[in-house]
Amino acid sequence: MPTQQSSGPKKKGTAATVKKTPKRSNKSGPKAAKKRRLSHPGRASQEAGSDGDDSDEEDNGPYCLCRGPDDHRWMICCENCEDWFHGECINLSKEIGESLIERFVCPNCTNETLSSLYKKTCALKGCRKPARLRQDPASVFCSNEHAQTWWERTVSKLPKSRTKTGFDDQLLQGDFVALLESQLPRRGEHGEWSLAKDPFSADIPKKSIEDQTADCEDQAKGLSEEEIRFLDTAAKARFSLAEETLLCHKMLELIEYAQERRRAAIKAGRFAEDICGYDQRLDTISARDAFAAFVMSPDGEAIFKTGKLGDPASEGDEVRGMCERKRCKVHQGWQKMLVLGIKYQIREMAGQAEEVAEEERVVREAAGERARRLGAEKNWVEVLDG
Repeated sequence: MPTQQSSGPKKKGTAATVKKTPKRSNKSGPKAAKKRRLSHPGRASQEAGSDGDDSDEEDNGPYCLCRGPDDHRWMICCENCEDWFHGECINLSKEIGESLIERFVCPNCTNETLSSLYKKTCALKGCRKPARLRQDPASVFCSNEHAQTWWERTVSKLPKSRTKTGFDDQLLQGDFVALLESQLPRRGEHGEWSLAKDPFSADIPKKSIEDQTADCEDQAKGLSEEEIRFLDTAAKARFSLAEETLLCHKMLELIEYAQERRRAAIKAGRFAEDICGYDQRLDTISARDAFAAFVMSPDGEAIFKTGKLGDPASEGDEVRGMCERKRCKVHQGWQKMLVLGIKYQIREMAGQAEEVAEEERVVREAAGERARRLGAEKNWVEVLDG
């Protein structure tokens, strides 16, 4: 009896000899012939034989590109021409063919519009099993165990502590785990991570103008002379930190201009890739006062206004003022080291500004609380008998 056509690509194993079943007269006709063409090739060829022979027959084909028989090697059926092919002849392993082929199209039928369709593999490196994209819930991994393994490998690649220089801004293992537990990230449709909401984006309850004015008045009333002097000093310190932060951002801009000038010199053929290209005007970056003076100078104002570094002598020389040594040890790695150092300073100053602002807040809140208590002590009523 002919078998029914299965869903997906038809794969053939060891079907060299199949015992022929008796041919029934009531199953003959066009429909039966069509079913036999879609069935196992060995079975179909055997059913086409004589009715009276019950002995086993060999499936001699021909099949595949080699036009050979079914010789017990793994085979797969083409969805277009329905011919069977040995995996070895088409360079396709049994593991991939049975697990990752959604629709197989043989080399003879493959063209620009028709080709084999593969399933997406598991996201874990080295796994050759299909991902569970059509399951509920969908996943880019073949199993929960591989998903856990992927996360463990990802976390293990992160450093556990900061480097000694402190310039490395890479995420630590503890920071990454804390981010996952902060309820900020969420899983997407295909298992990817994304931010559920922007940090600090929740609506903060705001006080009315009257309440803010009352708080400021209470704080002003409760401040002592010593606290007033402290707040003045703290405000000046925060202002100074803000100015230094602005200068650091100017330094980063100047470094970018220097890198662009070096790349332009390389593109123009004036420099090779191994030329240092350090611009002498970057010397002021390591000194705050010297860099502030450079920014206020006519040359500095012109540079930041035009957004590029040019010839210091304004004669159009593309490489004047740049270090022309190969593999220079004096300025080695200046493109990265200068940037890392400045970013580290910015983070340090931001932390200092937050500490100063927190100290100011504590002093002001304490002064406001004292003022409210003093007001409550004077708010009494004298009861007169009579």
